[in-house]
Amino acid sequence: MKGTAKETIRIFLSLTLLISSTLVSAQPRLHDLDIRVELSKNGDARITETRQMTIDSKGTECYIGLDNMSPSTVMDLAVSDENIRQYENIGKWEVDRSRSEKAGRCGIVEKGDGGYELCWGIGESGQRTYVTSYTITGLVRGYPDADALRHVFLEENVNPKPEHAKVTIVGADTTLVFTPDTCGIWGFRFIGELGFENGTMVAETTEPMNSEAALYLMAKFPKGMLEPDIQTTDDTFEHKKQLAFEDSDYGDVVIEVSERSTNVPLALGLLGGGFVGFCGLLLYLFKGLPARRRKKHEKWMQSLDYFKSIPLGGNLQQANDMLNAFNFGKAADYKRLVSATILQLINEGACSVQPVMSEKGEMTKRFVVKEELSLEKDLPLLAFKMFDIFKNASGENHVLDPKELETYMGDEKNRKQIRSFLEVLCTERDRGYYKNRKDEMAEVYGFKRFLEDFTLMNERHLAETRLWRDYMVWATLYGNAEQVMKDMKAINPEFFKMDQVAVQLSDSIVLPAVYVSFFKGTEHVFDIMEKNRHEAVQSSRRSYSSSRSSGGGGHSSWRGGGGGFSGRGGGGGIR
Repeated sequence: MKGTAKETIRIFLSLTLLISSTLVSAQPRLHDLDIRVELSKNGDARITETRQMTIDSKGTECYIGLDNMSPSTVMDLAVSDENIRQYENIGKWEVDRSRSEKAGRCGIVEKGDGGYELCWGIGESGQRTYVTSYTITGLVRGYPDADALRHVFLEENVNPKPEHAKVTIVGADTTLVFTPDTCGIWGFRFIGELGFENGTMVAETTEPMNSEAALYLMAKFPKGMLEPDIQTTDDTFEHKKQLAFEDSDYGDVVIEVSERSTNVPLALGLLGGGFVGFCGLLLYLFKGLPARRRKKHEKWMQSLDYFKSIPLGGNLQQANDMLNAFNFGKAADYKRLVSATILQLINEGACSVQPVMSEKGEMTKRFVVKEELSLEKDLPLLAFKMFDIFKNASGENHVLDPKELETYMGDEKNRKQIRSFLEVLCTERDRGYYKNRKDEMAEVYGFKRFLEDFTLMNERHLAETRLWRDYMVWATLYGNAEQVMKDMKAINPEFFKMDQVAVQLSDSIVLPAVYVSFFKGTEHVFDIMEKNRHEAVQSSRRSYSSSRSSGGGGHSSWRGGGGGFSGRGGGGGIR
């Protein structure tokens, strides 16, 4: 499921995702969160959460916060990772212990208000995989009119948020089969899709979760399918659903449908239900297409010859459009294009990293913007717009201070200029556009193969080293600049001693500060664009059919989710 350019721009703005592969130190990141909820007949749930993370030196533990759980209880915590088969469960957890004392251990903090914190030590830094399992009794509760699960699987104040998240609700035995004909599912406070797959319910995000996002899920089961131990007799599920729908676009859909339904014959309603089922069947049949297309594309790439020249006449943006088009369901990536464009400005002499005398009389490396640019006609539009921002922000001394850049981009007077840059940045092409452009594709992906296998080429002679600076720029676009630079230094270490521009392109101190300030300063304008986007999304969702509001699946709602969901208010993340 692929979002539009404006939906995916948050990737490039998020400080946890902005870091160019060239240089920056990692921040704690949650790349993927996969949650499996296995329901028993009595309403209990065994939940397994798998986290793919990047861990740095910050914090000592991960935790899952669960508040508003009464009368349910949480128990039987188990944790493992890629190295340890099972963490030692020490029972009562002590938050104040050191990182080394917590490593390989897990435990539960029982809060006085009936809440819980499920905790485990994060251990070593690096790429980590944590698998956390626990049981919640009575996650599904009985109401007079239906049985239902109403739970917050990820709170708004969790940090870090996942770049991708998926929740799958399954039955503990083969008799529990969930279909849109009998059950319903709704999602709140995230941008994603919900539906039914092979007798299970699935909710999945379609873009990285921002600071306001959360995972609120509500699922309905017909009376008799389950036999929940926890029964609620003083309220109905229908009332709870209406509370959750308040301030959501589900409520808007319900109003539109109910106003029209009195004039629609029952036969048409049945026909519509059949059409929804037919569409569901088509979705099921074609579900495997993206994976098959991805494999075919990867096989084609491996068959390509190396392309050693700069592809597409050096047009980074056209190449980025192509790379995004063949992401096969992933969000479009613009952060690498921005990083590569900054390096392009250095390579073209428009900007530089050089020693500058500080106010204290010390020589320090700074980011310097050329006073006059005679290269306007030669620079791509995106690069020129970025240069124009840098020039205006750097002031009379033309030395660009990161804080100065952030302040300039956050100033309301400059909002139009920043918006103009973002609109030029976010271009898109679909795969059909490249149907008759195989030669261009062979250039872009053949060059990618060449850079990936750079050490095998042993390209040392002078004719090639003149291109090496361009190679560094393009490797940044492809996302493998760090490895390419390492290979270059192994083949020809003298290149990085003699070529001053190459030294600037590989700077690991000044450039990260520029990246961070540039992205952070853009947030002010992006917030307005994001607001407009959400208003457009909300407007389009109001035209959805009754199947979505009745739990048949479709888009989640960015707002709503009131009415006392279990798990709400517990927090979580790294601390």
